[in-house]
Amino acid sequence: MPDNTRLVCLAPLVWHRRQLHRLEPEKGGRRKPYGGTRSLGIKRGTLVKHPTYGKAYVGGMMDGRLSLHDPQTGKRLTQSVRADACKPIKLLRWKTRLLPLSAAQ
Repeated sequence: MPDNTRLVCLAPLVWHRRQLHRLEPEKGGRRKPYGGTRSLGIKRGTLVKHPTYGKAYVGGMMDGRLSLHDPQTGKRLTQSVRADACKPIKLLRWKTRLLPLSAAQ
């Protein structure tokens, strides 16, 4: 009989791929910023500590604000966080969660 029956679920963080419609210039002939792995100087996937949302990872940015995501589920928590409100902890590459013990034991 195994002494440890708990499972750890690992899933890679997946980022969006390029989108051809983003390459078209807007009015004034300038293209929107697109691509790259940095959002306001913080690399996407970095685990940060925020006073309101706790531990979350950076998913991107829009209009000068960061998007924070839940580390276990990947669900977006907010899109309106200032970069100076976040304290970087560690760069993440995987979503991890410990599966609960089964009731059959």
